[in-house]
Amino acid sequence: MLQTRFQYAVKYWRLAIHLIFKTKHFGVNNLWWSQQPSAIGWHWYQIIFGILTIMPIVRNYQSLKVRSCLGWLPEAECLALGFKPKA
Repeated sequence: MLQTRFQYAVKYWRLAIHLIFKTKHFGVNNLWWSQQPSAIGWHWYQIIFGILTIMPIVRNYQSLKVRSCLGWLPEAECLALGFKPKA
């Protein structure tokens, strides 16, 4: 499972950074030169506050895991990553 997570991290590192740190211009379809920033994006000072206080970043990671199993990833991949317990 650790190797599967590592492979996903290498493949989708931009999306993970975007969802964990809530950047405005680093998502899959929202590049840094885009005129329209992401609706869920934080300002730079909110990102720094989140890094310093740690808890917002932890909650964003938990949210990433939940959202990935709500249809963003196929169920087999969600199970392989260990985000969803087998029923």
